[in-house]
Amino acid sequence: MQIDYIKKKMLFLLAHPNTLKSIVPKEVFINPTISEDKVSEIEKKNNIILPKDYREFITKIGNGCIGPRQGLLSLQESMFDFKLRDNPAINLSKPFPYNEKWNEDEWIDAIDWDRGERPDDEVLEKYMSTNHITGCLQICHIGHGATYLLVVNGEEYGNMWLDGRIDYGGLKPLLNEKGERVSFISWFTEWLDESVVM
Repeated sequence: MQIDYIKKKMLFLLAHPNTLKSIVPKEVFINPTISEDKVSEIEKKNNIILPKDYREFITKIGNGCIGPRQGLLSLQESMFDFKLRDNPAINLSKPFPYNEKWNEDEWIDAIDWDRGERPDDEVLEKYMSTNHITGCLQICHIGHGATYLLVVNGEEYGNMWLDGRIDYGGLKPLLNEKGERVSFISWFTEWLDESVVM
């Protein structure tokens, strides 16, 4: 079972933090798990059902831990958009609005970036709005404001997406070598296998 394999490797990493392959030093940590009752309460409040693989991870391994880039945020942290000044809650009860990559190419391409042009505040506020990531948990900070999303409501349910709007890169699904969508567990396991050798 994949969750048992991950747990074994994560416990090994906790016991042997120096085995982590990483260009930059990382704190090796695993948060306590979250109870099934608490997950059910959050699901009911937001009118969602978490993808099974993610639910198993946070209830059996840890509700946040070392992981890709800056690590896996807890479920509770993932429900807010830390990139924005007031850390607004993400509306999980509303479906994620996209099923293919999206960006505002028209106005982004029209700006003369080399001459220092920038979009006005109103345009930027609309572009960065949480309305573009409804139905998503913001589970991992890549760095410089880019994040990985897990879709928990909508056509892309259970799939991982990249939010690169901070650098005007828009939103796009993560794909494997075959061009297929990537689930949470596949995404995390790939990082684990590349980063930890037992």
